[in-house]
Amino acid sequence: MKKTFYITTLVLLALALGGCKPELKGELGEPFDKIQGMSGTWELSSFIQKDLNNPIKEERDLSPFYINGIDAPMTLQMSASDRAFSVEIVNGKNFFGQEGTWMFDDDEFPTLIFFDNGVELLEFKLGRVVRPFDHTLSIELDRQCINSEGDELDTVVYIFNFNRVS
Repeated sequence: MKKTFYITTLVLLALALGGCKPELKGELGEPFDKIQGMSGTWELSSFIQKDLNNPIKEERDLSPFYINGIDAPMTLQMSASDRAFSVEIVNGKNFFGQEGTWMFDDDEFPTLIFFDNGVELLEFKLGRVVRPFDHTLSIELDRQCINSEGDELDTVVYIFNFNRVS
């Protein structure tokens, strides 16, 4: 009998404490414009290669191939109005193409960004969604190779980190 009383008391106490949640005050506001967040000029700050075949997924900083301290680093200019992009590059490989258009997989909840340079459509993963007031952009390009059975295998990920310059 005492055991039932204690259990009932504990359950009622837990329910009473669980019902004492503070009320939320204020508004979250309107969601920010993800397309406007991408607009501007982005300068490459680092270039990382992640080896997916390595058991520890080793990362190598290959930024010196793009950033040498003498020439201007690669810049990516993106427009929100016509969704156009252009690339200015002196050193390193251009994975984007010179110019074209860009788009999200979903404008409300983007996880991927596509660059169409007129020759190919390139798919990059967004490190995170960029808001209009954010100053950093991180995107990842997965590269595959075909094994002897004809299957595509992920082998390397290129991680591009940019800083907003305008």
